[in-house]
Amino acid sequence: MSDIIQFPIQNKQQSSDLERVIDKALTGVPKRDREKIRFELVKTIDSYDGFFTEWSLQIPEESSETFKKQIYDIAHQEHDRKMRMLGDIIRLKISVLVAEYQKRRY
Repeated sequence: MSDIIQFPIQNKQQSSDLERVIDKALTGVPKRDREKIRFELVKTIDSYDGFFTEWSLQIPEESSETFKKQIYDIAHQEHDRKMRMLGDIIRLKISVLVAEYQKRRY
């Protein structure tokens, strides 16, 4: 038995925290350029989409419900870890994009 589990991003708090980080990092960038940087950031996030939102699990059909639940629980824990990792990637990427913008500007 092979299942693909979709993980919706449920942590709205984490999403709003990242928005604050992005907005703060972009405060010194003019609006026109800010949108270009934001677009590059969205492209980065989209490139990781399947890695962070999809899991493929192969569980033998004869497995007990307890075993299946344990596997799903572990998958959810790993998903939470991946979402924290995505947040770190976004923070680093925004820093890089702003630094590159600053270099081009001067």
